[in-house]
Amino acid sequence: MDIDEITSMLEAGDDNGARHHLLDLVKRDPACEVAWLFLVGIGFRSDDAELSLWALRALEKLRPRDVLVASGLVDCLLRLERYEEAKGVIHAFSKIACPGIPAHDTVLEEHRRALQLINDSVEAAGDEDE
Repeated sequence: MDIDEITSMLEAGDDNGARHHLLDLVKRDPACEVAWLFLVGIGFRSDDAELSLWALRALEKLRPRDVLVASGLVDCLLRLERYEEAKGVIHAFSKIACPGIPAHDTVLEEHRRALQLINDSVEAAGDEDE
């Protein structure tokens, strides 16, 4: 099945069928960015952060400087409460970000808020332990 047929399935609301075909497609063609992007979307729509994270990690290899990938990775990792990994993504993006480019500035701000959320969550967990 090709990407156009899968797109039609998604447009018809058949996420499960599309997911099956997308997984088959990325096995055959791991460089198919559109398939990975669709899998990210299906993961977000179905509240399957693991699927989105897996697809975003694949996209990260194909698009290492992509602001949307960096943003999505942090979001997924926060949902999964994998804070150290989220910090790693934030740190890596901060090294390659180009301040002054609006999309980069937006993601850098998102990442600052994410770090605050992580710190607050860690503090709250520490308070519960006492």
